[in-house]
Amino acid sequence: MGLNSLRSSTKFATFVVCIAIFADILLQNIVVPVLPYALHTRVGLDDQADIQRWTSILLAGFGTAFMLGSLIFGHIGDMLSARRTPFILSLILNFFFTLALALSTDIWMLLVARLLQGLSTAIVTTFGSTLLTEVVEREYLGRAMGYTNMAFTLGLLLGPVVGGLLYDYCGYFQVYLPAFALLGLEIVLRLMMIEKKKPSSSMGRAPPVAETARRTQSTPPTNNNAFAKVRSKESEPLLHSTPRSQSVNAYWILLSSPQFLVALIGLFILNSIACGFDSTVTPFIHDSFGMRATHAAILFLALAVPMLLAPLAGWISDQYGPKLPIAAGLLLAALSLASLAFITESTHFPFLKMAVLLAIVGFAFTLALTPLRVEASLEVDRMERESPGRFGRNGANGRAFGLMNSMVAAGGLVGPLYAGFMRVAAGWEALAYTNGAVCAVVLVLVVVITGNSKQ
Repeated sequence: MGLNSLRSSTKFATFVVCIAIFADILLQNIVVPVLPYALHTRVGLDDQADIQRWTSILLAGFGTAFMLGSLIFGHIGDMLSARRTPFILSLILNFFFTLALALSTDIWMLLVARLLQGLSTAIVTTFGSTLLTEVVEREYLGRAMGYTNMAFTLGLLLGPVVGGLLYDYCGYFQVYLPAFALLGLEIVLRLMMIEKKKPSSSMGRAPPVAETARRTQSTPPTNNNAFAKVRSKESEPLLHSTPRSQSVNAYWILLSSPQFLVALIGLFILNSIACGFDSTVTPFIHDSFGMRATHAAILFLALAVPMLLAPLAGWISDQYGPKLPIAAGLLLAALSLASLAFITESTHFPFLKMAVLLAIVGFAFTLALTPLRVEASLEVDRMERESPGRFGRNGANGRAFGLMNSMVAAGGLVGPLYAGFMRVAAGWEALAYTNGAVCAVVLVLVVVITGNSKQ
């Protein structure tokens, strides 16, 4: 394989997108264990309540910017014919935003830097996922998305660990060095990559103007053709839709599809539950069993490590269609989440049992999350095939992934608040049963609405 063939291959494109997502998510999470210390030593906050409040504001600000940015840049992405320039620009901007975060000694500068990082992450994840749908063949799309989800999970897992270790043993500024190195590597890789869309990526869309002109020139000018041209001109609308109205119409079309809407609901619910553990597991095991932070860390690892099997879920989706792994994952999630209600103060070996159940929950989420994205992407393709050009010249993949990423971000914002409130107001058992019941409801929607075959 020649160098140009490698640079334009789907494997290299998948690798580049995975590195970009891993570097970006690692970068956002590497500062999580450092923020409280930065607020104290660099900003000068002394009161623990102020430190806790601003830590929450900085984390929530990033999530909010990520959610809104996904919608904005999903729309912008569909207005562009190539992803190269904005993708590289987002990486360069992220480099400077992170540098500003590292050098900030003012609380408002920290907040602005985190908001800008959230917008940059929205560009990387939305444009990266859209790029994969345009260069990877449909029969391999599940595996490609599985690898990107694995990269996302690795960034989530390693970020706090690397950040905490570097801060303790090397210092504050050294925390950011791995992130800078990865961003530099990703910029080089993205410059090397040749964006080569697969032939089927335009399937279901209106033919470009040049192609239409070529066909017209190659067709003999018969009387029938002349009559057809007059008829076609008469049938054209006098006022063409503006990009703004096209965008609103595209969002309306996407959200009016039951299959696409169910995929969004599934992504939101599963991410809400997963993020809800952040605010409930540690206080629950401390209040009920007197366990320490080390126990909580091991439990979170038990939940997260199975998510590294995302490529397996993608392979199952490619082989048998997304409905089977989504349904299996939701069924397993409903049962295992409800079983967490049986972990009480009188339970024998609570730590071991909780670790096993959380590992099952993590595996169940892994089975469902990647195929949910595949299902949404395939539904967009189906709508384009049924009505070519309905989403405009460049399709609606950017807006579709913008909506998906915004649901993931919304789950990250809502989940901890909902779970924390539910545990305080109704107890751990009620929270566990509620989570299981919600997954069961989504399972029914998937069984009734989601397609039965591979597309």
